[in-house]
This record gives sequence, structure tokens and C-alpha cells, in this order.
Amino acid sequence: MIFYGTNASRLKDGRLSNVTCPNCNKQTSMTYSVFGKYAYLYWIPVFPLGKTNVLECDNCKRTYKLKELPSQIQQKFELEKHRGIPLKHFAGSAILVALFAWIFYANAKDKENEAIYIKSPQVGDVYHTSGSNSGFYSTAKVTAIEADSIFVIFNDYEVDKKSGIKDIDKSSNYKIENTEGFKLEEIQKLYADEVIFKIDRD
Repeated sequence: MIFYGTNASRLKDGRLSNVTCPNCNKQTSMTYSVFGKYAYLYWIPVFPLGKTNVLECDNCKRTYKLKELPSQIQQKFELEKHRGIPLKHFAGSAILVALFAWIFYANAKDKENEAIYIKSPQVGDVYHTSGSNSGFYSTAKVTAIEADSIFVIFNDYEVDKKSGIKDIDKSSNYKIENTEGFKLEEIQKLYADEVIFKIDRD
């Protein structure tokens, strides 16, 4: 279950002096509170949604939103120095940015490693492949390297999602009779054409 919604935190309290309350018509003071609203995901603030200002007459205790009050009171309120939106209201956004940056870096590092692996294959390398049927995926494991030839065993199974490849990458799914040989340049072309789209190396 995903927990999300909106919430608010108190940013500042203060008092406006010498104002006339529209309810009791007394010249008095008003106590105000400024609340910062934010959206959250799993109780972590993700991004701010603006601010809400609530004022209370110190004489009659009637509460108002700022927009409900006369322009003179609104102008006096705006002259007060208010805190900006706190950084904690951006915490979730910062986490997401960091997560995406890490994913981008990890993917770039994987591709950098794969460029090395495809030039210098090793026994045990596992190639993630676009399967024999369009829209399906499988694996092939390097079992031997002789001069410029590479021998791989193809997995017995295919999956319809790349994320499912880890479920079929099991020793029992590689049968010796499914072994095929390729020239190194053939394997490199399959990688360039993205028929081999990922390489795992222990």
C-alpha cells in the first residue's frame, strides 16, 4: 500500500498590533500563524504546496484566513518578515534526485564495464539476449574461449520481461547440447546491435 497525501507544519507565529477586527469592531491585536503545506510520500515531504496564513483576533477570538480580512490588515501582515519554505519540505525531492543520479551513474558504469567485457570475454560471462521470439528475452553463458572463437550455452527458457531474466539464470537451465560457437567479431556485432543488451560477470 502506498501512503501519500498532504500535511502542514508551522513556520512562524506573530502578532499584528493596532488593527480593527471585522467581527467585534474593536481596535486590538491579532495573533497569526503561518503554515507551510507540503505533499508527502510514505510520510517523507516531497515538495511544497504553498503557505496558509491563519489569524485570530485577541479580543473576540474569531479566526480568519488572511484573504478574509480587509486589505489594510493584509498589507500590514505582508510587511511582516516571514520565513521561506523550509528545506525539509524538499526532502523527498532531494532523495528522488539522488536516487535517479545514482541509477544514471550505475547504468553508465555498467556500460563502461560491458565495453571491456565484450572486447575481452571470460568463461562464466552471462549475456542477456533478445530471445528467438520478438519481445522475449533469455541468456547465454560463455563456456569456453579458443583463439578468436567463443562458445556459449543458450538458456532453455525465455521470459517476456527483462526483469524476469534473473529467475531463469540458473545452472540447471543450461544444457550442453545447446552450445554454439561464434567468432569474437560476431559476438561484438550482436552487442553493437543490442541483441546482447547486457553482460554479467561475477
